[in-house]
This record gives sequence, C-alpha cells and structure tokens, in this order.
Amino acid sequence: MKMKRRILAGLLAGAMACGMAGAGLAEWKEETRGGKVSERTWVDENGLMAVSPEGYTTVTYSYSGTTVTELYYDAEGEPAPSAGGFYGRQLTYGNKHRLEEVVYLDGEGHRMACAEGYARVKIIYTAAGGVTQASYYDEDNALVTVPSLGYAQLKNDYRGTTLTKTTYLNERKEPVDTPMGYAVMIQSVNKSNRVTGIRFEHADGSPAVGPEGWASMKRELDKKHREISVKYYDLSGKMTDRGLGYAYEQKTWESPTAFVISRFDLQDRQIPLGDGYVLLRREMNKDGQVIRETFLDEKGNPTENAEGVQAREFEYDDQGRLAQVRFENARGEATENRSGAAGYRETLDGDGFVTSRVYLGKGGSPVNISAGYSEVRYLYDAERQVSRTEYYDVNGSLVKTE
Repeated sequence: MKMKRRILAGLLAGAMACGMAGAGLAEWKEETRGGKVSERTWVDENGLMAVSPEGYTTVTYSYSGTTVTELYYDAEGEPAPSAGGFYGRQLTYGNKHRLEEVVYLDGEGHRMACAEGYARVKIIYTAAGGVTQASYYDEDNALVTVPSLGYAQLKNDYRGTTLTKTTYLNERKEPVDTPMGYAVMIQSVNKSNRVTGIRFEHADGSPAVGPEGWASMKRELDKKHREISVKYYDLSGKMTDRGLGYAYEQKTWESPTAFVISRFDLQDRQIPLGDGYVLLRREMNKDGQVIRETFLDEKGNPTENAEGVQAREFEYDDQGRLAQVRFENARGEATENRSGAAGYRETLDGDGFVTSRVYLGKGGSPVNISAGYSEVRYLYDAERQVSRTEYYDVNGSLVKTE
C-alpha cells in the first residue's frame, strides 16, 4: 500500500534529514584503505578543493565493527559543520546492512543535537525488514520530541508482513497528535493480510482526518484479492471526492494482468474518465507495470482521447523507470497524435529526473512536432527544480529557450 511506503519513506528520511541536504550534487576524489573508503574530498572542475553541497570539503571514514564514523573538515583541515549543523556522525548497521542507529557529533567527536533537534535516532526492524520502532534522543540519551516531526517515537504493528497500525508517541511514550493531523493510523486487513481499510485517530482515540483530507478509506477486493475500488470518507462518514472531481474508480478485471477502469461521482453515477473517453483499459507486465492503455467509449469500444490516439504503449529501462511511450490505434499500429508525434523517448539522470524528451515518428526516428521542435532538454538548479528548458529541432538547432 502507498500509505505504508509513505510512512516508512518519511521515517527514514527523517532519520537522515540532518545530513543529506544536496547529497549527490558535487564531484569528489576518493581515497581507500584496506578496500574501504577512508576519505572523500570535494573538488571543482579544475581539481581544486571545493565546498560540498553539505557545507564541508573533506569527510573521513573510520570503521569499528558495524559502525562507520564520518568526520567533516574544511579546506584547512579544521572541523566543519554540515548543512545539518553537526560535524560528524556515527552510523551503525545491523542485519542485511539495515541502518539501526545514527549519532551526531560535534567538532570534538562528542554527541550533539543536529539542526532537527535530536542527537541520536534508533531504528528497530522485524525479521522481514519492516520498521517496528524509531526513537529520537537528545544529548543525554533521553527521548525528545522532534519539532519538525511532532513526535519522539514511532511504533509500527504488523500481522505477518502487513502493517496494521502506526502510533506516534511523545517523550513520555504517550500517543501525540502530529502535524499530519493524527496520532494513530490503523489499517484493517482480511484473513489473507490484504489491506481493506485505513482510518486515523487523535491521541485521545477520537476519529481524525489524515494529511490528504479524508478520515477513512475502504478498499474492496474480489475473491482473488484484486482491488476493485477504493472509497474515501470524511469524519461524518460521507464519501468524499478529495477535491478531485470524482469520488472513486472501479476496476473490472478481464484477466490477471488486464482490467478496465471506470469512474464515478459522489452519487455513484458513472462519469467520463478523461477528455474524449469514458473507460480506460490497462495491461500490466509481470512486475505490475502498465505496458499498454486503450481509451474506450461508454460501450467499451476504442475511441480517441484528447490527443487523437486510441492507445499508448509504455517501455521501461533496466531500473524500471518509464523510458518510452508509443501512440497507437486499437489494432496496435503506430499513429500520430494531434501534434504530429507517434510517441516520445525520455532520458533520465541517476536520480530519476528527466533530462531530455525526444518526439518520435511512426518509424521510431526523431521528428519535429507541429510546434517546430523535436527535443526538449531540461536543466535543473541545486534544489532540483527546472531552471531552464531548451527546445531543439531534428537537426540539433536551438529553437527556443524558456
């Protein structure tokens, strides 16, 4: 479930937040000792010492058992603070190299609070790798509420490997309402440990509204445990459309890897799924990735969407990221959309950001679309926001810049 992934991703992001600002955006030269990295120094394009995105120039690594100690220095070799406000940290790993503890250090190697307001975080896992507890401590090793999180400790309960409950606690280990609007998230599961519902509670046990504006969710499954529909409700128990313009989608499964989506309003009336079509048929591969979409009218016949195509096929790279889209008719033949493209190919960087999109003709070669360009290149700033967009024609000539 997406809810579980968001909770765990947010937890680990919080655990590492103090030291990850701008990570991966600088160049460094590396030294090793005994097969392990012992030092990294950030350098500019001329090979001269430079300040890293984290705020220091050099980081040294030392190893003791499963603990790695990082210490940060400036170009003169003096202790330097990172963007998180600390001068080093100790990271301890456990089974399967799972991060179990982070301790933040000052310039003398003593424990200190990072900018987020805690000096140590401890994470406990299940045998399967699910987080069961995360606790934040101050310099005196006492539980402390992290201001940005609104809690001092997180506890997860499971049935099998399925998350059933997340509780946020204060430094007294009592449930506490967080900035997300609730203290407890409860997931209902069936006998097969499939999630069938979610609801939220305040610290006093009363119903609460979650961060997305709904109080509870009900998920309908068929006899094969495949999702049929997901409906959301407010505190009064009324179905809500969450401001999306529709209340819920329903899936009609045609096979284990193909289904048709229909959309309904708050009065359970069927409404168009998109501009030009009412239904959408999706086919998936063995990994659950959508490999083809076909646009259908209210009777289930192929129809054109707003772009003038009846179907789209999707290809993924070796990392499972969307890399190419082809436009087709219902028979699987290449067709052009209203802009004159039969699809496009994207290039992604190591962080998954799109750096280039090239529009393709029916034969798969680059083609100029009606706007006069074939390729769009995206340039990003240090915060990974698009800072400039460049448009090129099939000859590689710059058409315009935004």
